[in-house]
Amino acid sequence: MSDSRFDPRFDPAFQRGWDGPEPATTTAPEPARVASPDRIVVTAEPEPDFEPDARRLNPFLLALAAVAVALVVAGLGMASAVSSGFNAQGPTSQVDWAILQVLMIASPVTALLGVATGIGVLFVFAVRWRREPRD
Repeated sequence: MSDSRFDPRFDPAFQRGWDGPEPATTTAPEPARVASPDRIVVTAEPEPDFEPDARRLNPFLLALAAVAVALVVAGLGMASAVSSGFNAQGPTSQVDWAILQVLMIASPVTALLGVATGIGVLFVFAVRWRREPRD
């Protein structure tokens, strides 16, 4: 067994080049016995049937809808700040100019992100919507 051809971590009988006797086969363990239904004792109380209320709103979706509205309002506010910044006396310093440039780029992106978020929330509500059965 101290042959250098075999990896010492593993049994040499399962490595290439082994010429010894076949490894002994193991027998399968005896299957577990199943208790008869007369001997089964239930000690836990059965859980009551839980029917979730379909009308309950997900608070995360409501928060996401509020974020969508806030993004649209922020985008429109930034666009208003850009237009008033250029229409008044104009940028007086380079910092004002840089802020107007950032607002000019960020305002449509923010407004569109808000619209896209609102469409996503509407999509989730549409997928989960169930029609009320008519009597």
